[in-house]
Amino acid sequence: MQAALVRSLEAVQETLASREGHRGPMDMADEAEMEHQRETLWNLGNRYRQLYREVHMALNRLEEDEFGYCEDCGDPIAEARLEVQPTARLCIDCQRELERRGAASGQGGRRRSPGGAAPERMWDVDWRHPECING
Repeated sequence: MQAALVRSLEAVQETLASREGHRGPMDMADEAEMEHQRETLWNLGNRYRQLYREVHMALNRLEEDEFGYCEDCGDPIAEARLEVQPTARLCIDCQRELERRGAASGQGGRRRSPGGAAPERMWDVDWRHPECING
């Protein structure tokens, strides 16, 4: 999976680079379309990077015999949940509580540390597969 993500990210970066080379005269509609495509590719690249980090972290948890256990409560994460989202770090109950707290505080799915501070690392953010992200 990591190798496939690297290849996908490289393809996105190559496409972005090739589009940067095209700087001929364009009308406003063409410029807007190019900007939209650039932004879409940039966002896709960020999603691939985030998934790569999540896969890497899941593999580390596997090596340390911590895979499949909730990082908040320590309970086992349901096998069905791991089949759907193998990078899951929280059991479904803790995930729902995190989302409930996030919605109430206006933070969305952003993971908070116990003291309520912002995440220390940029990958301490809840992740969903790119195909599951709406909008």
